Amino acid sequence: MLALLASLGIVLVVLNRDEPKPSAVSAFQNDLEYIINIDGEENNGTALITVKNSAGEYQVIPGTPPAVSGFEDYPLDVSALYRIVNSSSSLVSQALVTDEETALAPFGLEAPRAEVHVKPVKGDELVLYIGSPSPDGVNVYVKRADAPAVYLAGLWETENYLKGVFEFIDTELSPPAPDDGSYGFERIVLGGAVRQGEEVTILEKENDAGGPLGRTALYISGPMDVKLNMDRGLEKIRSLFGLRASRIAGKIDGDRDLAKWGLDKPWSTASVSGTLGQGLGGFAFRASKPDAAGTVYVQRDGTDLVYETDVSQLPWLESSWFDLMDHIVILPFIDTISSVEVRTPARIVSFSLSGEGDELKVNAQGLSVDTANFRVYYQTLLVAMYDEISNEKPAPSAKPALEIVYHYRSEKPADTVSFYSTASRRVLTSFNGGRPFYTFAAYIEKVIFDLDQILAGKRVSSYL
Repeated sequence: MLALLASLGIVLVVLNRDEPKPSAVSAFQNDLEYIINIDGEENNGTALITVKNSAGEYQVIPGTPPAVSGFEDYPLDVSALYRIVNSSSSLVSQALVTDEETALAPFGLEAPRAEVHVKPVKGDELVLYIGSPSPDGVNVYVKRADAPAVYLAGLWETENYLKGVFEFIDTELSPPAPDDGSYGFERIVLGGAVRQGEEVTILEKENDAGGPLGRTALYISGPMDVKLNMDRGLEKIRSLFGLRASRIAGKIDGDRDLAKWGLDKPWSTASVSGTLGQGLGGFAFRASKPDAAGTVYVQRDGTDLVYETDVSQLPWLESSWFDLMDHIVILPFIDTISSVEVRTPARIVSFSLSGEGDELKVNAQGLSVDTANFRVYYQTLLVAMYDEISNEKPAPSAKPALEIVYHYRSEKPADTVSFYSTASRRVLTSFNGGRPFYTFAAYIEKVIFDLDQILAGKRVSSYL
């Protein structure tokens, strides 16, 4: 009885104040005091919850699991929706501020941050207003539309009312990469305006080099067929997996909306098919051109949502086939080679190879060549690099300044790397007569210089 009288006394003190202020909240606390208690009514429950806030209006449908009307088929933050349903059905007061008519502006309730309409299974709709945070930082001011009382409700129970509808949708754009050791795909196609018609296709093929490089490798099929760089290139491709946006920016409604987000003529596209190891069929994106702040808008195939992310999260976005390709021209394993010819305008030197591993023997011009020394020279031959894309072509009558010809022990045709001088300190490099690229002239100077050294029995050093 004394405790009850004390509590009533505290309430009377609050009621006798001229005007409650946010900094002078009543000490009234009763865990059994409910602001909303639909669950406490027999045979009743919550049928529909409508939330209105600065981000818009949406409806939460209670259920197992709950959903957002119009977004039932999207991956939703079910935990946050359960909290909305629970708070809308049973919201406990943390404190009574006042139960008399009072000015609402001090509590942020004159223009509430959110308006929640709760429709019970039985009975009339009730409306809850969400006001400002309280000075303690752990509660907010709330009131029902049908009563003057102002309460404190827990921030953790009401914060989800302030979210926009898109904040309940999972921002995952693609599944994580498989953890079973597979590449994670059978084919990737990169396109879009940024690639200027040079679409890039990446797929797994038999590795014709043999040896320790493995039985298969990833190849790029584009303006020319080349290997994917297994460090730089694979890292960019792998970034297509496990992609998560920073937020959902909007919903597309027709072609006009596509143009609004820069997605009607996408800057970049990516299509991943045959994802292995996880039973996934694939996924595809279209992406806008990054703006000055680095913001990119992405649409995933199969949805009408626009996701926002930063260009730093999309290493593949503007990658060309040249960015992704292995810049080493050719990399045949030494034990697969029967002979290597080094051709200059002045002479042709052929190195014949026999045996494997520690039994490898090398001869040139009828003389035995030190095997260890030749291995160093062979490493130099293998580091011929494509340094830059070239639109320049050697003249039809041009003679190579250097050619390296690899003959194989198998029936595989010989491969030829040709180098043509230009007016600058760069040379044009062509593999089997294909598209030329620029290489630094210092490379062919090193190959020719070391050729003389190795024939003279002098030690050579690696180019790199």
